[in-house]
Amino acid sequence: MKGLITKPLTVAVLSILGAQVALAQDNTQASTPTVELAPMKIGIDRQGAKVKTNVVTLKKKDESTATGLRELLKSEPAIDFGSGNGASQYISIRGMGQNSVDVKVDNAYSDSQILYHQGRHMLDPSLVKIVSVQKGAGSASAGIGATNGAIVAKTVDAHDLLKDGKNYGFKLGTIYSSNDELSYNATAYGKVNNFDFLVSANKVDQDNYKGGKGYTNYLGGDTVPSTDVDKVNYLAKVGANFGDHRFVLSHLNMTDKGVRNVREEFDIRPANEAGGRLSVARQDPHYRELSLTQTNLEWTGKNLGFADDVTANIYTMENKRESAGGEQYGNPGIRGVTLADNETKVKTKGANINFDSYINSDFLSKYKIDTLLLKYGANYRHQESIPNYLRKATDLVNVAGRGQPANWQPFGVNLNHQEKTDTGLYVESIADIGNVTATVGLRYDHFKFKAMDGKEVSDGDINPSIGLIWQATPSLSFNANHNHATRSPRMYDALRSGALVSIADDVKAEKAKNTEIGFNYKQSTQYGNFGIDGSYYWQKIDDLLTSGQVSRHDETGAVAYYNGIDNVGYAKNKGWELGANYNYQNITARLGVAESNPEFYSMPDAQGNLPSFGNREYAVNLGRTYTAGLSYRFDNPNLEVGVNHRRTAKSTGEVWKNNPAYNANAVRDGYDTTDVYANWKPYGNDKMNVNFAINNISDEYYVPQTLSGVGLPGVGREYRIGVNFTY
Repeated sequence: MKGLITKPLTVAVLSILGAQVALAQDNTQASTPTVELAPMKIGIDRQGAKVKTNVVTLKKKDESTATGLRELLKSEPAIDFGSGNGASQYISIRGMGQNSVDVKVDNAYSDSQILYHQGRHMLDPSLVKIVSVQKGAGSASAGIGATNGAIVAKTVDAHDLLKDGKNYGFKLGTIYSSNDELSYNATAYGKVNNFDFLVSANKVDQDNYKGGKGYTNYLGGDTVPSTDVDKVNYLAKVGANFGDHRFVLSHLNMTDKGVRNVREEFDIRPANEAGGRLSVARQDPHYRELSLTQTNLEWTGKNLGFADDVTANIYTMENKRESAGGEQYGNPGIRGVTLADNETKVKTKGANINFDSYINSDFLSKYKIDTLLLKYGANYRHQESIPNYLRKATDLVNVAGRGQPANWQPFGVNLNHQEKTDTGLYVESIADIGNVTATVGLRYDHFKFKAMDGKEVSDGDINPSIGLIWQATPSLSFNANHNHATRSPRMYDALRSGALVSIADDVKAEKAKNTEIGFNYKQSTQYGNFGIDGSYYWQKIDDLLTSGQVSRHDETGAVAYYNGIDNVGYAKNKGWELGANYNYQNITARLGVAESNPEFYSMPDAQGNLPSFGNREYAVNLGRTYTAGLSYRFDNPNLEVGVNHRRTAKSTGEVWKNNPAYNANAVRDGYDTTDVYANWKPYGNDKMNVNFAINNISDEYYVPQTLSGVGLPGVGREYRIGVNFTY
């Protein structure tokens, strides 16, 4: 974009970032490399007049001992992570679960999952340069399925690391934890004429970690079983610059491997607890690998004539789960068929193109429109679920009820791979009109779904969005937005291919309608810089979808279709957030608080059954969450010391409100965790960082509320030290 930083429109839009961005960046008086600003311009301004929070930059990652998203985003009160290592972790944003939350890396993402008992997202912070959190339903330009927020990341480029005057360089880093965790990474990069390259690799070895004080596992030890995991991740990039155009080809691979439970988010319990479902036999620990492979080609350009800027990408993704030995899920349950190993995949391919055009004319001036930015583009995504085994019509399956004598009947249907195609078109305008910035957008989304039995359903919907920012004074602005967004039916779990899940006629995408109002105040005085921001939101989701129930045979052995993927209810959510920050000379302080209240309601199906929304992948009832931080940076030596605190209050009640067994007194315990840290820059700049941290200093025992009471406990007290060096 031409002169993006100096345009009034962009300044107004970026002003709503407010205190939370400052929370993520902390030391606002330090010089900020240009590389940190460039991705912010691209990543944050994509949604117009919408509040974005907690932008974590390359600089801040290097100043921490984080090896996962949970540690990187722990200062954000509206986002919560489950415990465990790797794919054990669930994510919730404003209480809404991973069913409707995306993690986007270089604008590539999938909404399908392999198994609902594991987290749906993988991201290694060492490979990315910027991470931001988007909350609630997105505006027209937010992309496919933006109903409840996303974590958005951009992978690192050679230009982000090259020092002035150098054509090559390298970066090395290592982090050690007292929980027997060791990570080590290396990155090499350079440029030759118009071309640049980067190769980065990171390996993390994590053993079973210790829970907080008082935790014992089913054998009597203090470590959490089946949480050891080896992570092997790498990124390769080649970029080329031709005038105003840049092309980047990247290949990303992330693999988690280790002995894992079938239900990864749950601990192993004695057979007489939790109905025996979490016993060693039912948890079935086996060596398993989960991987994400992504190849992406990106084009960015300027001065196209009809457009000032363009960003486009095409990508392929493959999520794969491999398991050695038998498998409760993924076992076809067919007479005479035994599978020793299991390999399940979800393949995704997609493309996005986004244009930005500034409109300047006498007509606009006549109506006192200072600047008008027109954003428009298209999105495409195709997903295919590839299970380990596809049942055939002639396969003999046991149709007897649980605990009854076996009754082997022909399955009756040849199953197919599930497939889904999403396409979208959008146009969005952002205008400066005096001291008001206004956003108006319109988006059209269409999906085509092919179920296991070959049945196809398609539908489309129009989604408007509108936003306003009023700069009441140079220090105070108010903002409001109302966005509609749809999310198409999600494919049934790829691993659970042992039964038929069809799709109902006339299924619609679930539709979120989100309204949010807020304010932002920033003031600089001789006594320091102070900021405070807040928002209140309320959201309704109509035509709520289930991802399908397991189909059963009737007494005659006929296949039943009626309990497939369908619109079966609605949901509501409301809440508020408040953040404040203060910076004076070398002191930085911050405070944040968030509260949400998701409610889900089922509608009876054709048989009078009430579909379940009791699973945490839909939503969780979180207690009010507070985060706070205080730090001081010494001038000589260049050393910052600080403390972070997170408090989550006890929550009562359940999300699924019309559950026949609803328990208004269901309790998720609250907890407090305090971390201390230090960052030392031996050279006085960002060339080298030595980091030290003590996390959960009081050794508190807790289970994150994103999981239920039998979920994996949080990590107890741990000591972490890390070093990274950039040449």
